[in-house]
Amino acid sequence: MQAVFQIVANGDDITKVIQDRVLRIHTVDKPGLDADECEIELDDRDGKIEFPPKGATLKISLGWLGSGLAFLGEYTIDEIALKGPPSSVIIRGRPSNMRASSKTHRYGSWENVRLADVVGDIARRNGWTPVCAIDAMVPRADQFGESDLHFVTRLSRLHGATATVKAGKLIVAGRGAGRSASGLPLPSITLTPDVLIDYEITFADRASFAAVRTRVHDTKTGKKIDLVIPNPDAPKGATAVHTERHAFASHEAAKAAADARLQKLNHHTAKSTMLMQGRADFSAEKTVTLKGFKKEADGDFLIDSVTHDYAGRSWETRVDLNAGNKGKAKVGHGKKPTKTVNLVVPAPPH
Repeated sequence: MQAVFQIVANGDDITKVIQDRVLRIHTVDKPGLDADECEIELDDRDGKIEFPPKGATLKISLGWLGSGLAFLGEYTIDEIALKGPPSSVIIRGRPSNMRASSKTHRYGSWENVRLADVVGDIARRNGWTPVCAIDAMVPRADQFGESDLHFVTRLSRLHGATATVKAGKLIVAGRGAGRSASGLPLPSITLTPDVLIDYEITFADRASFAAVRTRVHDTKTGKKIDLVIPNPDAPKGATAVHTERHAFASHEAAKAAADARLQKLNHHTAKSTMLMQGRADFSAEKTVTLKGFKKEADGDFLIDSVTHDYAGRSWETRVDLNAGNKGKAKVGHGKKPTKTVNLVVPAPPH
């Protein structure tokens, strides 16, 4: 199979112009705002490659000959590098839907409002359409010298969610609830070993936590009250407790932050890397169901990042997974099998 690409720069299709100069196309899709990236390396063997203007937009698509192209993303050039020998020019870009105003440091406060109201305020002043799938009250939120990007990302994390901008929409949704540009849930993908070039799945017992301890500031007494939220997905006998450093203004805010922390801790109880021939149906925050590996490994995982690499008319996709919101801490903590495999190799006879 032969991989093909298309690159549109500032609205002009430049694919044929650079066809024999493209050494590598690399894109990364991650959760959250301003996290995606692209990199295009061009052969500058004769020194004729001109620097493209910073701020120019690049639309990148990859596909297979005879099967059409899939759009991967639109990026704004923000860095250019020279490499050699042999000489090449590397063009790097970030998501093009990030407005300059969203990176300006701002000040503001919200009190006793819904999360959707805060998301709406941030979206409208940046020219985005708000889509908030989290129904939660915000007792108080302060933006103190933070950019809108940083503030809405931080606020989303406190509610176990991520924020991203797609097609001019600011989308805030729970982790594991991958959303399309229209805000609708994305379907999960099933992966089996036979479609993979390489894979590794790791289960880390050290990542298991039994509970999260946080603190609530009691306005009547001025004291801080401990609030412990148990992890229902921890293995039997787990004792480790994670303690949040900051106190919260209300019981609701503390519990929301603790629940979000538990989800994040559970994500680390397993990780996986899946390498396969190029596919464009993966995206960050989407659910992947593993099937046909081992019964302990099969099940739902959450996509941390998707990396596409094109080189030499070949295209590979790497998908990095975490254990999902419920985690995989119980893997290996069930009943012992009645039959075991002896892994001790006997010494050869003398």
